[in-house]
Amino acid sequence: MELESEPGEIEVTPGLEGLSRTLRVAEVIRRRDLDFVSKPGELVESEFETGSLSAAARKAFALMLRKAGPEGGDNKTFTITKKELRGSHKGNERIQPVMDELLRVIVRIRTTTKKGKPAIMSQSLLSSCVEEISEDGMSVVEFEFSDNFKRVIQRSDYYARVNLGVMLALQSRYALTLYDLGCLIINRQNRVVKMTVEELRRRIGVPDGSFKNFAEFRRDVLAKSKAEIDQLADFTVEWDELRGSGRGRPVEAVKLTFSPKNPVEQEATAKELDRPKVGRRARRDGSAEEIVTEPSVRRIAALRPFPTDSLHFCDDQKLLTIISDFGGGWDKDLVAEAYRKAMGPKLDTLVGPALYKSWEGFCKSFVSSRGRA
Repeated sequence: MELESEPGEIEVTPGLEGLSRTLRVAEVIRRRDLDFVSKPGELVESEFETGSLSAAARKAFALMLRKAGPEGGDNKTFTITKKELRGSHKGNERIQPVMDELLRVIVRIRTTTKKGKPAIMSQSLLSSCVEEISEDGMSVVEFEFSDNFKRVIQRSDYYARVNLGVMLALQSRYALTLYDLGCLIINRQNRVVKMTVEELRRRIGVPDGSFKNFAEFRRDVLAKSKAEIDQLADFTVEWDELRGSGRGRPVEAVKLTFSPKNPVEQEATAKELDRPKVGRRARRDGSAEEIVTEPSVRRIAALRPFPTDSLHFCDDQKLLTIISDFGGGWDKDLVAEAYRKAMGPKLDTLVGPALYKSWEGFCKSFVSSRGRA
């Protein structure tokens, strides 16, 4: 069920008109018993000052926000059962470490001062958390949001409408963060976000020192997050890499574009969410049956063998990205011809992930033996 994103179109219970937009949406969600959570846009656009939240902690905090609902900005302690808090996980053993994470992490959130001027607030998310020791199925966790976070949610005038089913199905913490960002802007006229690489790393919580090489960041963060989101969300995400003019033309910024799925794609996504989690990764990677019913050029290309002619006419972007990242500046057709000769008839049997792994390994070996061009 859709919730309108314009303030004048949000149906509000009489007497609650003074709530922030984010809390007004939370009230509608509670009243209609919808499987969504209203997350402050200020939180979605925050950056981590210390540490980074795991996927389990991100999901738990969203469930706590939903539990608090329109009262999230009040000075009160909320109660949530462990059964509600653990989501799709069966045991309670992860709850205490997750609560410890939420108490430790410091986030930097854009807000305003009491005078209404723009400001950055460094804060924790929770001020307290008490977990009952009993495991009788009805044991609870009592929690209270930090004073600063309550200030943010009390004033929050924009929000991300997060689908609980999708959120609980996503596995990567980076996919969860990009999904939140997509939920924030998907109903806007402009669905494009541009950030420097460093800004994007901070926004999605990549730890310092991890994925320092952009090729690794692209492969292990962006590509994997995109695969999960495209499979499970009601929108897709694409990115464009904006390169500088220096030596090697390094990637300096990334432009993210979120696009709503058409009705056929949304129906296929809904069916995937209803299917067992087992086998989902195989279906996503293409080693099992396809999820999205409308085949894309990219998916078809991933099932083809290595091109027999010039790579300048190749429409498999993955192959071109590999030679760009690992080819050492050598002419792509020169490396491709050497690869064909080295592989021989075996090359005709390689498609998809196996082909990409082989091609990447050969490019690295080629540069290792001959040096950079």
